[in-house]
Amino acid sequence: MTAVITQPPRTAGGFGTRGRVALVAVLLATFMGLLDASIVTVAVPSIQRGLNASFGEVQFVSAGYTLAYAVGLVTGGRLGDLYGRRRMFLVGVVLFVLASLVCAAAPSAAALIGARVLQGLSAAVMLPQVLSIIQHGFTGPARATALGCYGATVGLASITGQVAGGALLAWNPFDLGWRSAFLVNVPIGALALAIAARTVPESRGTRARLDLPGAGLLALALVALLLPPVQGQGLRTVAGGLAAAVAALALFALVERRQVDPLVPMRLLAQRRMVRGLLTVLAFYAGNAGFLLLLAYHLQSGIGLDPMGSGLVFTPLGIAFAVTSLMGRRRSSLVCGTILMAIGLAGVLTVVLAAPEAGQAGWLLPALTLSGTGQGLVAAPLIGKVLAGVDPADAGAASGVLLTATQVANAAGVALIGGLFAHALGAAPGSPAASFPDYVHATAVTTTAVLALAVITGFLVHER
Repeated sequence: MTAVITQPPRTAGGFGTRGRVALVAVLLATFMGLLDASIVTVAVPSIQRGLNASFGEVQFVSAGYTLAYAVGLVTGGRLGDLYGRRRMFLVGVVLFVLASLVCAAAPSAAALIGARVLQGLSAAVMLPQVLSIIQHGFTGPARATALGCYGATVGLASITGQVAGGALLAWNPFDLGWRSAFLVNVPIGALALAIAARTVPESRGTRARLDLPGAGLLALALVALLLPPVQGQGLRTVAGGLAAAVAALALFALVERRQVDPLVPMRLLAQRRMVRGLLTVLAFYAGNAGFLLLLAYHLQSGIGLDPMGSGLVFTPLGIAFAVTSLMGRRRSSLVCGTILMAIGLAGVLTVVLAAPEAGQAGWLLPALTLSGTGQGLVAAPLIGKVLAGVDPADAGAASGVLLTATQVANAAGVALIGGLFAHALGAAPGSPAASFPDYVHATAVTTTAVLALAVITGFLVHER
């Protein structure tokens, strides 16, 4: 029987050699969960053709995962607090691998959508436990190193997904087509499960019951907030969803204040450091998500690169992000990182406006490397900034809130920056009606907006 640890171990700043192996296991699961979100994006056109799906159905292949993941994160984190973070992590990995197999075998679009929703819910159980395990198991410099490794994993997964997705579709092993994009999760998940079962120690917060009314209201609020933008609905629908989400969140806050065991302890949101950190997360990740979207359209529809070529242009950004995530262990790197982000984005803006169409992809590489360097310096210490001072009993809830804020930021960035891009383009992105000068104008306008978000991020991380 596994012993339950209720206070972080203090030996050597972490849990020794076994702890480092455990870190590898939880980071493998993190890589798998984030890889799945990006690799499927590349495979969407093939899925649509292979299953004879409508555009709305294929949209929800991606949106179903994102929505289920975001809706379940806080509840998933709280389940770890209540029933054991190791236990819920292992359950999440098993469910994710099984859902991946169902996705790969899906005979229809409806079956694939259902499996993707299950995948998202499985990720919501699995991934909040990762940050909780790191917060609980490591202290001092060891925790900073572990968070740096986490940030590096995030960067590698996001870029690897785009490159690997294009490579798998081009290679088409065993004539599996798009189904191979889901089957890659099986060996990764099996390895993570085998290592974690032997090395990750059990921990939990105060034993209590799950706040079902709070979970229901929060899920309702997040569905209302995220469903319209992830489905690409119009401004009126998005605004209506936002109004419904605000009302549901107000009721959620009222209910939580009266709960003995709330889903989100209000003491978390009473901490000025955490609130400021969450606002920083919203600005940082909204800008990053919007930037990836607009640049993908510029590279593929504006310049004419194929998905594989576009993914290769993104690669220096991802590598720089991963490498500097391991370096950005100090809070001082937050300000330095935002400055580098801003300089890199200004470089992208200059290249887009000044470089000829034929040479833009090459000229973008240095600017993207600089931007990725800045992002990596911000990502890891930002996580530590948000979670610093959180009671170990609330580690799961706090991790769920942090990851939910990240997902909200991603959805908002794609919706708002994507909407601004389409408006500035004057046509549907990808439409043959738009010319290269049109894409130059739209990319310049939206890159300026992303640059403004980087400046806001710098202002928020600056300690006064």
